[in-house]
Amino acid sequence: MQTLIKIIISWGPMLLLIGVWLFYMGRYRRTQQGQLEYMEQVKVYVTDHLEETRRINQNLERIAKALEDRRAE
Repeated sequence: MQTLIKIIISWGPMLLLIGVWLFYMGRYRRTQQGQLEYMEQVKVYVTDHLEETRRINQNLERIAKALEDRRAE
């Protein structure tokens, strides 16, 4: 019984370090997943924003062309 207690005491700090390391690795993994999700949201936003900008530019070009045509008459 004393041998078992000595083994537990001697391995205790190492097991604690391994436990802390696993805890922080899990947090790191969750943080990485959160960042990937955020970057996916940013990508969707930028894509939507570019489409909207193109649509606005097309409308502005049509307006400019209509004004030029009106001036030419």
